[in-house]
Amino acid sequence: MKLAWLPLLLFLSSCADLPARRTDKLSILQGVTNSKEVEFSVVARKGMELRFELRAEDGDLIAPDETKVVERSFSSYVVHKVVFVREQQKTFNLYVYEGGKVIDQRLVGRGQRESTKLRLAVLSCMNDFTVKDFKIWDVLQSQAPEYIVMIGDNVYADAASLKTTQVTDPEIIWNRYVDTRLTLPVFFQERLLPTHALWDDHDYGENNADSTFKHKEASKNIFEAFYAQDLSEDDWTPGYGTGGLLSLGDFNLYFLDGRSFRSPQKSGPHLGLDQTAWFYSKLREQTSPSFVIKGDQFFGGYQEFESFEGSHPQDFQEFVGQLRQIPTPFVFLSGDRHLSEIMQFPRSLFGKPSFEITSSPMHAKTFGPNEDKNPWRVVSEKERSNFLIVDSVARDNHWFLDVTSFGASGETLFHRELAVYIKDLQDNLKENRKRRSGRRNYRKLRRQRRSSRR
Repeated sequence: MKLAWLPLLLFLSSCADLPARRTDKLSILQGVTNSKEVEFSVVARKGMELRFELRAEDGDLIAPDETKVVERSFSSYVVHKVVFVREQQKTFNLYVYEGGKVIDQRLVGRGQRESTKLRLAVLSCMNDFTVKDFKIWDVLQSQAPEYIVMIGDNVYADAASLKTTQVTDPEIIWNRYVDTRLTLPVFFQERLLPTHALWDDHDYGENNADSTFKHKEASKNIFEAFYAQDLSEDDWTPGYGTGGLLSLGDFNLYFLDGRSFRSPQKSGPHLGLDQTAWFYSKLREQTSPSFVIKGDQFFGGYQEFESFEGSHPQDFQEFVGQLRQIPTPFVFLSGDRHLSEIMQFPRSLFGKPSFEITSSPMHAKTFGPNEDKNPWRVVSEKERSNFLIVDSVARDNHWFLDVTSFGASGETLFHRELAVYIKDLQDNLKENRKRRSGRRNYRKLRRQRRSSRR
């Protein structure tokens, strides 16, 4: 008889760590946030008639500039996409109404406050089955970043449990995005933080997947539905796949889709020919400090897992050669590795100082002490869940970065100060500000024309 209870006990034990869906509040993500616009995505039950409003401390009320609803016939949940045009210097609350009743209220993050400074939280690998580590989101909130950058594996679409995987299709991928949105604490905190996301293989839909993944277009549509970065037109320039260019003050963030165009052959391209050409063109055009962002590592030839260098070595050498010819200062940001580390490259490699900063995992599987021999490594953390805060300052012809790894209890796991020299920084920044001002005026005129046609 005792053995008959064993399966039930194992089942109950496994259920203890299953994520619990939140039903007391809506799942709200604040996305693209700049001096003019702020975009949100809200996951709610199908059939709820929701109305959205921004309310300032001085009583100013703002209605959405644009809204849409994304749904699937098989799902009982939909995504409401909402964009507001507002004054950034004011403090706003987002109010959500059903009928005449307020059913949710959040403090809206203002985003970047000074053009010469930027405080980023960089994170990846957020497995919703690792419930015991969810407290790390409170640590992130306490650090008050101006922007969160989710680099990839933000959703484990191919996970059926903490230890088992599943073959995905568009329905499974959608439902796993819903699971994540109804589970992770970041979507239910009282103070929203602007967030921009890029995918890697698990949110793409299949472990180590490349351009041959048969559901990639459906998966991209799902990604765009759940994040808030497809309606805004101010300072966000869509690129290829889920990538694009986000301009935040004097800093450019290049998000490169490392899955949609990845060749299955080692001799093929990593980012695809069109995306690669677009990136080179933009990097030459914008000369201010730039983060180059991808899901898995750029320099990973030292390890057995996925990376640009390890997966497509010939294309990587061409990539490094092209970047050596571009004067724009840049730093790489990456995730995926279930470790965090900083790599520093000699000036001779790119003709200027540069670094790769890897952040992983926010909460997912961790490993033992480092045994791999990374020739570029400055510091690393492999044994504990963590995220990075990257503080950037552009001044006095230098780009300074202050990088700190925080653990799940708020402890500092490592800290480093980095410096990148930027020739003629002030002239470059003035020129870029002029270009952005002209682009904003053009987009404002286009928006006015679009509104007049409604």
